[in-house]
Amino acid sequence: MPWYPPLAQQPAPSSGAALLVPSITWDRPNGQRGSCRTQGGGSGTFEEASWLKTEADCKARCAGEHHCTAVEFALIGGYTRCEIHRLPVTHTFPLPGFDCFVKGSGRRQRGSAGGGAMAAVAVAVPPPPPPPPLL
Repeated sequence: MPWYPPLAQQPAPSSGAALLVPSITWDRPNGQRGSCRTQGGGSGTFEEASWLKTEADCKARCAGEHHCTAVEFALIGGYTRCEIHRLPVTHTFPLPGFDCFVKGSGRRQRGSAGGGAMAAVAVAVPPPPPPPPLL
């Protein structure tokens, strides 16, 4: 299994940063709102990106990461939570305030919008390292 650095060690998206990535579709796995669940009914493997405060930012983060399969975003009172899932999500568990979205390829069934178009999506771009200290 490949190793991925924990999201907590990665910087938050910088303003104005954008990369061209294939367009992404976002679907609720069983058409219902709720918390993401895997085939066995568990929550699966994910990293929490607590600094992402909107659903759009959560999805943008996932869109820029090839290992991300889904996002779960929760807004409960003033608290927000973004989970970047790494295992296939098959359904949701009904939970108020939670939304689960499975990342798709951007391809839709014949006759619907989508396709392999490229779109600008804001993703995290780490700043350059600081210069070495002068001796």
